[in-house]
Amino acid sequence: MQEKRLRAIIKHAYENVPFYHRKFDKAGIKPDDVKSVADLAKVPLTTKSEIQASSLEDIVARNVNMNRCVKRTTSGSTGMPLTVIINKEAMDFWEALWLRAYLENGLRLRDIMVVVGETRSFPRNRSWIQRLRVMRRKYVSILDEAERQLVLLKKYKPEVIRGFPSSLAILAMAYKQNADGVKPRLIFTIAELLDNGTRKLLSSVFKADILDNYASSEFSLSAWECREHMGYHMNVDSVIMEFVNNGEAVAPGERGEIICTGVVNQAMPLIRYRIGDVGIPIEEQCSCGRTLPLMKIVEGRTGDFLMAMDGRIIPPTVFFPYPFENYEGIRQFKVIQEKKDKLTIQLALKEGFDTQVLEKAEKEIRRLFGEGMHVEFQILEKIHRDPSRKLRKVISRIPISI
Repeated sequence: MQEKRLRAIIKHAYENVPFYHRKFDKAGIKPDDVKSVADLAKVPLTTKSEIQASSLEDIVARNVNMNRCVKRTTSGSTGMPLTVIINKEAMDFWEALWLRAYLENGLRLRDIMVVVGETRSFPRNRSWIQRLRVMRRKYVSILDEAERQLVLLKKYKPEVIRGFPSSLAILAMAYKQNADGVKPRLIFTIAELLDNGTRKLLSSVFKADILDNYASSEFSLSAWECREHMGYHMNVDSVIMEFVNNGEAVAPGERGEIICTGVVNQAMPLIRYRIGDVGIPIEEQCSCGRTLPLMKIVEGRTGDFLMAMDGRIIPPTVFFPYPFENYEGIRQFKVIQEKKDKLTIQLALKEGFDTQVLEKAEKEIRRLFGEGMHVEFQILEKIHRDPSRKLRKVISRIPISI
């Protein structure tokens, strides 16, 4: 199934996406040259910066009806948010992938799931199936204080909670002081790397099984943990994941850069795309019996917590990409909290940048962090990477206990 879909998406991209037609021609490749996953190595890599620098007319398939597509903005966790165009059929398929992972891990159709996240991602209306009290969802904003979030959790009494590891960690610490009334059976984490310390904290406080998901705006759910916790099952029917080092595929058990090829989204195909993460392919089959292959995600920084003027802890996800919602003129940015009352925001800008974007962002930042917060913008030619080669978007240099 995977290779059939691969051949179809390669042919489709060559015939309908100018960006890939040129890339293939420059490399001397025709669609018939890519018949299997092994043949993908013939195809040049695609970078985020290449896609970001291209017009929609260049990267969106010419035979796709844009009225049946959805625009989705990546988190920008590598410092470079971009817009992804997804056709309706791919969106439906991706939703089914999430549901498969949930149901395989014990979600019941009558369960109430509380989603702790950003309000912009919350749906405005309940779906028809939720009005039948099936797959019910309740939504809690990460921008609310932890005490307010706990009040809502106690009100909703969810069997399942889904959220960012960093924001759930804040909840867990508040919950220790007020441990009645919230007893989830399952917790699904998303969007950030889940480190062992956060996993242990959530498990010990909520007494629930913690199940992590590896997803992106570009490919949706790519891999997911099952309750055996032997690794992450890769959704090979949706995305092909290669693990490479210096251009060569790594052996099982070795670290490699993750290269993704989506085989579902016809609107904006991404072939051999450098997603910016590092993983380890696993040869063993999971003891759960499912035959989707396994990978491990290399632990890294989940981002740093920030502190508001009143002492509230702010998760780094508020800058993914808030408050730079109108980010077209921003190539990269990094937020650094040097001290409690000062945020330094480094920016690499495009020509013709509208400074009103910064004025609006400063107002939003002060609204969230407190009016006494000093916000300094530094305009740079380039945002420098850490020694790890990751571009950390949020750095805190003040001690925070969570």
